[in-house]
Amino acid sequence: MNEVYLWTVTAVTAAVAISTLVRLWRDRDRLWQEDLHDEDRLFAWRIVIFLLYPVLTLIDLRATMVACQALGGSIPDWQYGLFWYNAVPHGLSSTQHLLLVLFVGAAVQVLLALMLVPALLFRPHPFLATVLGYATVGILALNIIVEPLLSLAGLGGSRWQVAEAVASPGQMRALMLVYATLACVFLVVSRSKSVRVWFARLSRPLVAEQLTDAQLQWKVDPQNAATNARLSILYERAGLRRHAVSHWKRLHHMYPRSIYSAFVEAMLAYRHRKYQIARRQFLYASDCPSVDPPLKGALLAAAACSAFAGGDWEGALNLSERALEFDDASLVARMVKVDVFLRTGKKEQAGEEIISALRRGFDMDLEKKIPLDADYVLHRIARLQVQERSRRALAGRVSE
Repeated sequence: MNEVYLWTVTAVTAAVAISTLVRLWRDRDRLWQEDLHDEDRLFAWRIVIFLLYPVLTLIDLRATMVACQALGGSIPDWQYGLFWYNAVPHGLSSTQHLLLVLFVGAAVQVLLALMLVPALLFRPHPFLATVLGYATVGILALNIIVEPLLSLAGLGGSRWQVAEAVASPGQMRALMLVYATLACVFLVVSRSKSVRVWFARLSRPLVAEQLTDAQLQWKVDPQNAATNARLSILYERAGLRRHAVSHWKRLHHMYPRSIYSAFVEAMLAYRHRKYQIARRQFLYASDCPSVDPPLKGALLAAAACSAFAGGDWEGALNLSERALEFDDASLVARMVKVDVFLRTGKKEQAGEEIISALRRGFDMDLEKKIPLDADYVLHRIARLQVQERSRRALAGRVSE
């Protein structure tokens, strides 16, 4: 039964790997753009998992066989299945030699991962930098953290099962100490803000430029609500979620009931798939007194997106209809209606909505507009607040 399961995994992996190669060729023009989408980054992980990892597994197997032969042993029978391999060494003279053979493949993978880092110093294309960075982190995390933790849980691979069976308690403690040290170093480096910002500059150069500009503005005026909101959203775009949340908390502490605080919380919640919170905060922002009809329509459309993502199709339809009442040109709201109609089997109404959008001249381009265009919203909020302050100042001079 175990053999059937392993070879089934191999067949599925091979099928996904082939489809990944086909897509890599088909989308080659889009992937080499400077500004990557979230979907492109997910595809980079797919390349690492289904194309690079099988190669690394083969290298692991080959390193194990070479080390075994060099130490006077042999591996008469072995199996390789893209994601896994079975290779039990025989004829080794000592437990130390056996442990060396068992873990030499992992050591080779770690060294290969570290050898990818210098390539990032030459600032490759953002997509290539993303693949190299994900490969480095993935390989190190798998070998240094995931495998030992699975071993402690009784789900470890063959190398850990054999090691636990033959090694003395002292040898196992030394082995686990080495892995624990490497894991601590890996976690400290990978979670370092400087390292993550450096990688963001490589994989998201356009966002990194905007982030640098926002950081300079924040240093000049750290109490400015608009600057803190923009900085939080840019940190999220750059993949620095911890820093994005930290700046949102700072913003919420300074301006707890402001439209900026509600908007940023909604955007972060949506990105973290907390759709109920996102919907509630988008609605709160849309009800703020300084919101004009186009901005209110955009925020209601974002709430409709959140409702749809959360599975509330009726609520999504109602919110999209409300959004269109304030902004008839809201493409996001119309596409939410189309999605709801398709999910509820109303294909004719969905088609009519698409035809209506085309007749109105919409380009149907939703890139960076789901759940809404954050740059547009921040700019519009700032402009509306400037206009509101100007009106108040003018009213004050008139009253005098």
